Amino acid sequence: MSGAPFRSGHHTMCRRASWRRPAGLPALGAVAGRVLALSAALASVSAAADPGAAPEPTARDRPRLDPGAQVSAPVEHAIAVLQPTAGNAASGVVRLRDTAHGVAVDARVQGLAPGSRHAYHVHLLGDCSAADGTSAGTHFNFRGPSEQPPEDIDRITGNLGELVAGDDGVATASAMIRAARLHGTGNVIGRAVVVHAGPNDPAQPPIGAAGSRIACGVIGIARGVAAAP
Repeated sequence: MSGAPFRSGHHTMCRRASWRRPAGLPALGAVAGRVLALSAALASVSAAADPGAAPEPTARDRPRLDPGAQVSAPVEHAIAVLQPTAGNAASGVVRLRDTAHGVAVDARVQGLAPGSRHAYHVHLLGDCSAADGTSAGTHFNFRGPSEQPPEDIDRITGNLGELVAGDDGVATASAMIRAARLHGTGNVIGRAVVVHAGPNDPAQPPIGAAGSRIACGVIGIARGVAAAP
């Protein structure tokens, strides 16, 4: 913005008039700050509503084993102690370990019929209070919405694999679940592991039609221990 010109010798010069921000108009920096704060709030709401879209935490933000301590190791291990649902005898332990490639799973379940096959999955809710295990909700989708997955989904959500019982009714299994985590996107801590009455049916995603729930256990934080035998 320029003021009225004035002459000095043979040259014409202009005085620059100063601009003042009208009263009530916030400074540009304040506006930018509010926009950034709003963006962060919206991202937080989106992440909470859809864990499949949540950003990965930085190393500083990863959960700690003892968050109240000045120095504490990050959470790297979890465990689910399986209890039988009404009318069933299956019980056991599922151990989970965070790795650079996903979550390593080691399971040992007893009380199964000899030679039987059983799917087991991570379920959305860490609630095994219902007699039939249905309080654990639907399968947990490691890579997207769990309760309303895409109609064209072609995989069984929350899948940990299958347990095959030996002649003694005991099944052991190990797997690497690449989409699962113990932090950030795909975090399974606080959810539940459910063992089903039958095997997965790959032709029926995303649930797998594995039948009723015969055992359930909530996934909690654990210290590092030897894998289940």
